[in-house]
Amino acid sequence: MSNFHRHHGCSRCGGRDRHHHGRCQNNIQCGTPTTNPCGLLGPFVAINPDCVVQPRSTASIIPFSSGTVPAVLVTTALGLVGTTSAIGFGTSVPGITISALNTIDLGVLPSEAFVVPREGNITALSASFITTLAFAAATGPTTIRAQIYRAPEGSTTFTATGAFVDLAPPIPAPIAVGAVSTGNGSFAPVPVSVGDRLLLVFSATTSTAVAVTVTGNAAAGITIE
Repeated sequence: MSNFHRHHGCSRCGGRDRHHHGRCQNNIQCGTPTTNPCGLLGPFVAINPDCVVQPRSTASIIPFSSGTVPAVLVTTALGLVGTTSAIGFGTSVPGITISALNTIDLGVLPSEAFVVPREGNITALSASFITTLAFAAATGPTTIRAQIYRAPEGSTTFTATGAFVDLAPPIPAPIAVGAVSTGNGSFAPVPVSVGDRLLLVFSATTSTAVAVTVTGNAAAGITIE
């Protein structure tokens, strides 16, 4: 026990209340100026770890899953992205085309987009894909990408954001049932505003110049804080 604790903690007990086994005899904790163990009065007083209040998390986790409707991802004959699938909350919408500007115009087409209720930032994205159909025509590995597209309030045009992840390992060729690819995104925070709509899209590319169709269960989760 330091001199500080002896003189500034238990000395306040006087001659009748001396330090005994780390405490004053009158149950005033040594080194604490009051009977409140969370007291912070005076210099050089250690903070009781039980008194530290952790900041409340404001992050929300949004889950996605193709559910009973498998995602269907098609590449072009050049191995580039063909048609994609939008993943929702237990279902998916296949056959979605991405423009050369990396946008998706849904118009009145079915949508799996949801509306952002408050401002925040997308700070994390994790995704997985499990093949459910074999495809013997594939001649090279196929890479799956999960990406968030955003449409501002009042618009039906979704633009690709920096929130994406390429899953690994790539789906090997020929494509067999049960191949699993997963990934966790690492990117700068993506700001979103109240009224924005967010759409999760799974797409595929292949390393060889051949059209490939990949069918499977897609799932993901994003963090908005």
